[in-house]
Amino acid sequence: MSSEVSAMLLQFRVKNYKSIGEEIVIDLTAGRGQEHPNFLIDQNGVKVLPVISLYGANASGKSNVVEAIVTMFENITFSTTYRGEKDNPLTIPFLFDANLSSEPTEMEMFIALGETEYQYGYVVNRHSVIEEWLYYRKLSKNKTKNYIIFERTNSEISFGSKFEKLAVYSDFITNKFLALSFLGNLNNEKNPEYTQIFNNIFSWARDNAIWPRAGVINPALLMMKRDSLQTFNDSILQFVQEFDPCIEKLKIEKEVNSTGNTSYRVLTQHNGTLYPIEIESTGTKKLIELYLTLFISLNRRQTTLVFDELDTYLHPLIIRRIVAMFHNKEVNKMNSQLITTSHNLITMDKNELRRDQIWFVEKDDRGFTNAYSLASFKSTEEEIRSDMVYGKHYLYGRFGAIPYTNIKGCK
Repeated sequence: MSSEVSAMLLQFRVKNYKSIGEEIVIDLTAGRGQEHPNFLIDQNGVKVLPVISLYGANASGKSNVVEAIVTMFENITFSTTYRGEKDNPLTIPFLFDANLSSEPTEMEMFIALGETEYQYGYVVNRHSVIEEWLYYRKLSKNKTKNYIIFERTNSEISFGSKFEKLAVYSDFITNKFLALSFLGNLNNEKNPEYTQIFNNIFSWARDNAIWPRAGVINPALLMMKRDSLQTFNDSILQFVQEFDPCIEKLKIEKEVNSTGNTSYRVLTQHNGTLYPIEIESTGTKKLIELYLTLFISLNRRQTTLVFDELDTYLHPLIIRRIVAMFHNKEVNKMNSQLITTSHNLITMDKNELRRDQIWFVEKDDRGFTNAYSLASFKSTEEEIRSDMVYGKHYLYGRFGAIPYTNIKGCK
């Protein structure tokens, strides 16, 4: 199985997950806006957004949107290990509606791998998989023909004509886990071409499920060659010193406990003396832990990072700096993506983000979470212009997604 897969998220769709009742779609392909064309990543003629930022009031459902994305990554990665509803359920439906609480959840992703686009999705409840599908087509800005890899209803699975040899595994796939989870773990040495697609999508989902949750040093960093590790050490020190010049040096130490388990800890140097990272401020600790993930994504592996409230404990200028890193092709060498929620408006600015990169999340009077981009507003002289001060008009309630709905729009 390939451990490093280059893939990008083009679109995510979810229905009936936590506060998300009706379907919402998060689109990471560029709209028609002409601003900042240098931000965009060209994937076989399709222009892809490297960053989107979601804004909205507290309890609007921002966290549930990004959590839904990570939940799909995790279900792909771990569903074969689930042992019932209490142990990692496949989903949590909208609970405050008598009908929806007993209805299944639907999730779907459109993924670009090289010159091919994959459409993968499933319908699940807390107990079982109801439907699952995987299609592919040539990745293009124009409409191209879809081909079936597999379609599934409960435990009945059928494969497309090019993948019929995989039917021998049908009896092993139950409705308790996703077929992609099973097939993605196969190592078919006799017919690798039949399982490589599953391996690639599974590996991509697995990496994205793990990296965004990195709160400690990921062992993968310590597996680098010595020159790569030195590059990492120099890079993180330079980054941290931009915001805390009092840190002279960073050191990573490997520890093995009495049971043989390995862990790693970070030490910071002040005035020639090393101290445990615990003495540092909450913001500095988050900055260091965050950079461990950023370094891999920007330099080693193409990922789609999903962070809830990236701005917590971090200065606005640090958030601006991180967003700029993903937009800079010399820094973002792997063409990785960043999806984050935020209350800080420093990047809600025409110089920092395109209109299709700014998303708003709010609840309607039924308690359903809705999501829409700034680009969905009409771009006319009377309405939304590309040179508008977005943050000011957002706070005045012009775009919705604020706590106080009685504020009049700004003129």
